[in-house]
Amino acid sequence: MKRKMTVCVVAMLIFALMLTFAGCGAGKETTTDKGKDTSTETKTDKGSNEGAKSSNLEESLKIDISDVKGSDGQPLLIYGETRPVPPKPTDKEELELWNIEYAGRTTEKLPMIPSPKDGIIGKRIIMIHQSEHPYWTAVSNGAKMAAETYKVDLDIWNPNGDLNQQNQFIDKAIAEKPDLVLLSPLDAKASVQQFKKLYDAGIPAIAFNMIPTDEAMKYVLAITAPDDFGQFKKLAKHLADAVGGKAGVGYITHIPGGSPYFARCTNVVKYYEENYPDMKTLDIQSPGFDAPKVKQVVSDWITRFGDELTCIVLADDSAQALGATQACEEDGRTDIKIIAAGNSKVGMDLVKQGKLFAITYQSAEADGAIPIKVAADYFNGVELDKNAAFYLPQAIITKENVEEYMPAQW
Repeated sequence: MKRKMTVCVVAMLIFALMLTFAGCGAGKETTTDKGKDTSTETKTDKGSNEGAKSSNLEESLKIDISDVKGSDGQPLLIYGETRPVPPKPTDKEELELWNIEYAGRTTEKLPMIPSPKDGIIGKRIIMIHQSEHPYWTAVSNGAKMAAETYKVDLDIWNPNGDLNQQNQFIDKAIAEKPDLVLLSPLDAKASVQQFKKLYDAGIPAIAFNMIPTDEAMKYVLAITAPDDFGQFKKLAKHLADAVGGKAGVGYITHIPGGSPYFARCTNVVKYYEENYPDMKTLDIQSPGFDAPKVKQVVSDWITRFGDELTCIVLADDSAQALGATQACEEDGRTDIKIIAAGNSKVGMDLVKQGKLFAITYQSAEADGAIPIKVAADYFNGVELDKNAAFYLPQAIITKENVEEYMPAQW
């Protein structure tokens, strides 16, 4: 009996040991298999992701932009001239103008948010612009054309001139985490905090249309804008050459204090002083963008200066141009040559009629399209310069070539 019991106990112990070892063996096998499966799956996913990135980049680089044109028939996605930055002047007045003209071009930036280099196609971009003005409608149209070309998911947010609303849009963009933000600041000083917020949130940003302060540029990938100073130097030269470098000039300015004021007035005065000393400044007035007020100023000039007044420089080719040309017409002064910042339908019609001598070409559609081209370069792995600046193409529009730039974008 004892013997039978001993045999039973031994048998039970052996059976228990077998179960224990079997369980351990099964546990090890499952872990190993699971580890193998996870490792293989991770490598496969990683490979797929890298493959997708490579494929998207390849497709993005194949996009042909050479035939993309604006509504005026002009090439839409080409960069204009970027003038080199001259040495910083020592004269206080000249330095002030230099700081405005070359803002952002020599900024000591923080390390820029690196590009994923995975292509522009499919990226979500938020554009925050300024207002409901017809110019900005054309800017939006250009941005949409560029987005369609690059296959970008584009949202356009309009604060309608309200800085508080624009600041709220910045916070909204950060919450929605787009791939990139395009911002045209309503206020240069406020732009410092706006761009810093985006930078701190890890969202790359491009400043467009309006150049922010040097402090704000620390956080910005690049700037795109009209080269107001450069194109007005070209326009000023065109006028001076047409009158043999000798004239009496009256200036109707943009809003005093802003960059356009300096670009379209002070910049021209200085340019003439240095290059055409016989282009004499007769008077500078700031009646705003009210045609009747401008008309009154020009009428007063004609009375006051008589035949000495032979040239007028305007900051605007619409309301200001209407007022100035009406005054000249009514006083029978068809000899006065008038130039202006362009190129609205009003301005181009006045050029066609011979009432404006020349205006600048500033494509509003390109103003919206060029920042998306820069974004495409960024996501496609193109190295942007440390202080990258991309300006709109420039041209002088005259009676001889105005038809090439029709129809007007706004």
